[in-house]
Amino acid sequence: MDVSRLVGALAAPALCLLVSAMTPASAEAGALASGLQELSSSYDRGDPHLAAQLALHITNRSGDPMVLIHLEPSTDASVVLRQLAAAGFHLTTRSTINPVLVEGYLPLAAVHRAAAVEGVRAMHAQQRPVKRAALLPVLPPVKQGAVFEKAEIANARGITGKGIRIAALSDSFDACPDPDCTDINGNPDHAAEDIRDGALPKSGVTVLQEFNPNAPGNQGVIPTDEGRAILQLVHDIAPDAKLGFASAFNGELSFAENILALRAQFNADVICDDVGYSDEPMYSDGILAQAVDIVTEAGAAYFSSAGNNGLEAYESIYHPISFAKARELFAHGPGHVHLEQIPAAIRPQTVHNFNDGNGPASITQRFTTTFNQGVTFQWDEPFFLGLVKTRYIVYVFDKDGNFLDPKGSKNFPGFYTTDNTLVTDEPNQFLFLPPRPKDVVGGANVTDYQLVIGNVNGGPARHIKYININGLGVSERQNAPSTWGHPAARGALGVAAQYWAIPQFPEDFSSPGPVTILLDTEGHRLNEPEVRFTPQITAADGVDTTFFGFDSDGDGYPNFFGTSAAAPNAAAVAALVLQAAGGPGSLAPRRVYQRLEETATPVPVAPRRWVAGAFAGPLMLSVNADWTRFDRDFSVEVENIGDHSVASLTLDVSGIGLDFNPNPNRFSVGASNGPQIGDITHTVSPDDTQFTMTFKRGSFTSHESFEFGLSVFAPIQGSTQEDPDRFRGMKITVRLDDGRIFAARVITLPRLRINDFAGFGLVNADAATR
Repeated sequence: MDVSRLVGALAAPALCLLVSAMTPASAEAGALASGLQELSSSYDRGDPHLAAQLALHITNRSGDPMVLIHLEPSTDASVVLRQLAAAGFHLTTRSTINPVLVEGYLPLAAVHRAAAVEGVRAMHAQQRPVKRAALLPVLPPVKQGAVFEKAEIANARGITGKGIRIAALSDSFDACPDPDCTDINGNPDHAAEDIRDGALPKSGVTVLQEFNPNAPGNQGVIPTDEGRAILQLVHDIAPDAKLGFASAFNGELSFAENILALRAQFNADVICDDVGYSDEPMYSDGILAQAVDIVTEAGAAYFSSAGNNGLEAYESIYHPISFAKARELFAHGPGHVHLEQIPAAIRPQTVHNFNDGNGPASITQRFTTTFNQGVTFQWDEPFFLGLVKTRYIVYVFDKDGNFLDPKGSKNFPGFYTTDNTLVTDEPNQFLFLPPRPKDVVGGANVTDYQLVIGNVNGGPARHIKYININGLGVSERQNAPSTWGHPAARGALGVAAQYWAIPQFPEDFSSPGPVTILLDTEGHRLNEPEVRFTPQITAADGVDTTFFGFDSDGDGYPNFFGTSAAAPNAAAVAALVLQAAGGPGSLAPRRVYQRLEETATPVPVAPRRWVAGAFAGPLMLSVNADWTRFDRDFSVEVENIGDHSVASLTLDVSGIGLDFNPNPNRFSVGASNGPQIGDITHTVSPDDTQFTMTFKRGSFTSHESFEFGLSVFAPIQGSTQEDPDRFRGMKITVRLDDGRIFAARVITLPRLRINDFAGFGLVNADAATR
């Protein structure tokens, strides 16, 4: 453990600032991309993993994947589409923003035939979009969001959203099959019941497009009516607003077209969504961001969930080490991976040094998962403009250094793409990294993978980034901004989440910004990077609905968590602002945003939430809070104490609103050059607020350190806390074997009122409408 590093980080925030010959892009038509190559290969060889791979993608009832097809700009699209239809392609959407993009369903048996159609540049399998809900006779539930955001005060003054139209995009509105959608008592809960009981307006909801009825099935997505839950939250705050809905789950192009339609056809004054697609660009504005900008220019304020990705993102400038040098350096010792096992067809020229050229080289990044993790990896080149010149691949190895081939490794339960991006024209790779059932740590399945990032052709792109999407996958090096795509569009307001019952922090999973744009929509590199401050605002989550979520607070109604819940709360407050200002069109979207930002209640957060620790006499404690890695949650190190040893260490959270999980299986010991788990007796106090480790005499002495983990809960929320800053003020007490006692409290960096996690703060409907 580097003590000086922690001391320096706690003393003052650091200011962080974020070629060889290339192979020319091929003109070959019909390249298979974004997983379609792997799906087609699995289908061709009868791979038993095919069903599990298809489950990651949008499919219809027959199990045919949805594909996004990139047409050659110079071709007659009508002719190409007729030939694709003859090959088995069923068109669902053609983009009006970029007409060379179409999407629809394609049987795997027809993939090669469709790829051979002249005029097809590339075909991309579409991964399932991600809703930003945190999975964690009925009267309308308690309106916690309205109270928390002071909307009830505005409502009492007659500011109820009257005359304003609010629309939402999510998976479905009223397509959830029985018995999936029921209230807490097990009774059916659909739109009719919501209208009857007052959870939705008596006038109903205008639905422009419902979830595609052809999609649900044995291998399709089962709709959850999250869109209806979103509109319940809107109705709580703006009860007199007119409500509309369109699905965002029928494909990325369909999502973009529905954004446009909600303004053009429903005439929405305010639009919100809670859906993201894994291939939305990180360094430029994609089709969804462009759609958002179009509707905001037309006068509709747009609110989008920032995402539930927390600190689980990695970003860097690419630091190359030649493949030969990497093999030479890592032939022996820790971090060894069998680079020679990478097939020659996808073998890189160089690999990335994760240590950024500082100190010993490291070509591997440990990625730990206890959940089915989707990861999107990108670099700074434009999408679908014929300008991709770099082929990056993320190679996955197991903890022992064996290559996990996505095309047939028996020991790999996951899936990832190895596209030739010079042909597919999309600088993006997708990974699915689930835990292996046989890997158990702390009573749960926890798997360590090793990631290697390689540049296959020596192309010029230098900014690389990956984001673990809506999950619990912890990287050895992470903490990069994790919001991306259309929530960071120029015209959008990105919304962070804050649990209404814990007003001190935004949610740990809420995605921070900022977002750095390096390319314009025509693929030109900007003279100066455009750094977009997002999320700009915070709103409540964990609020009640009649059917969606789980009852975390025991009041008899399910609680809806995630930035999915926050975005509609903020959008509803925007409707109140518009009514108070004079009605539709009274304020331009940017003026609505400005009003919300200026009147927000600050939510102070440290600029680096991941830095927290304490010094108690000779012992240093560092809070890692990587609770996914149950044995690496905390690190402790003891300085020189002569011939003495540490007798006990107590962590006390009684003053910070947390509890320790008393389950003994949740305690684990990780890396240690001192005490082993057999040397430690651990206890939790009867009120679950004190955790004590007692060490066997002589087992923990001078210059020794170890890592350990256990679950720490916010009892009012019932979820494990991840971010180290949550432990600010935790008391630690160290007792040595000679009776000396030392105590200290965990400290963090100074908190900022305006920050990258909560933006300007929590929306305040009362102040914003006065």
